[in-house]
Amino acid sequence: MVVASKPEGQTELQERLRFETLIADVFARFVNVPATNVDREIEDAQRSICECLRIDHSALWQANIDDPNALVLTHLYRNPELPPAPDRMNGAEFFPWMLLKITAKEIVCFQRVSDLPAAAARDQETCRSYGIKSAVGFPLSTGGRPVFGVLSFDATKEERDWPDPLQERLQLIAQVFANALERKNAEQKLRESEARLSLAAASADAGL
Repeated sequence: MVVASKPEGQTELQERLRFETLIADVFARFVNVPATNVDREIEDAQRSICECLRIDHSALWQANIDDPNALVLTHLYRNPELPPAPDRMNGAEFFPWMLLKITAKEIVCFQRVSDLPAAAARDQETCRSYGIKSAVGFPLSTGGRPVFGVLSFDATKEERDWPDPLQERLQLIAQVFANALERKNAEQKLRESEARLSLAAASADAGL
């Protein structure tokens, strides 16, 4: 008995609905996520999105406070079959063209490395060194403030396109992550400030 395969259009529709359901679920999980759970939720979302879209790699990099050109890898989903990723890169050295675009709050997107302009020769070299065939990257910022990081999705096994509707949804995810990280950092700074005030008060009492 031969089972007829589903029409291509029907399969595509089902995949789109599955991804839309996933996006809605991610939004719901981040509505009231505690600051202590933000990092775990981001990495869970990266994994779910990559598995749904069959993407090999997703990385979230944040700028180092002491060196804005140094991007620190803070959240990662990576296909276990791939070589380990570096935990720190100097953006100005390895991705100078892309860093300028991201800093200017522009999305970086390419279907193949050769699509990058001549000005991105160093970026092309880095992509080939790390086996990146296609990628899309979104700047992370909140409230009109400067960019503090980038969320990227990379294909390393084969080239793929990034249609506008997909970019729009991934950009929304990047904004959700940015807001969550901003809230987490603000709460962390508040706790550190309260700890310093408590220490100062304790020191004053000891002096008296």
